[in-house]
Amino acid sequence: MTEYPAVLIVGHGSRRPQAVDVLRDAALRMRQRLVNTRVDVAFLEHGDPNFATALASCYAAGVRRLVVIPFFLLPGVHVTADLPAEIASARRRFPGLQIVQADFLGGHPALGEVLCELFLDAAEASQWLHRKSI
Repeated sequence: MTEYPAVLIVGHGSRRPQAVDVLRDAALRMRQRLVNTRVDVAFLEHGDPNFATALASCYAAGVRRLVVIPFFLLPGVHVTADLPAEIASARRRFPGLQIVQADFLGGHPALGEVLCELFLDAAEASQWLHRKSI
């Protein structure tokens, strides 16, 4: 059993298999930065593993503290109802597992900076402005 908390990044999923690679790539970047942290992914729809399977895998590996990060831009039904219901079910299924849900991705203040970077990259690539002029 490990006392160090693990991470489960949960996304919607997609019928397009390549689309879920975005979440898997984000998890890989987390693993590279947090080398002592188990980082897994799960999908609520259209992807494997689903939440219950990923959580059972974490538990079987000895995880007893888990931070669930919703990989969503908006606080829709998956973030406000579906995921909390999955977490409640997991708490009943694995009473020794402590689970907390982090804020959803879109609620993080750094998102504004990311949007600025995307804007600047696109405007600069189109030669509409130069970063030095801002």
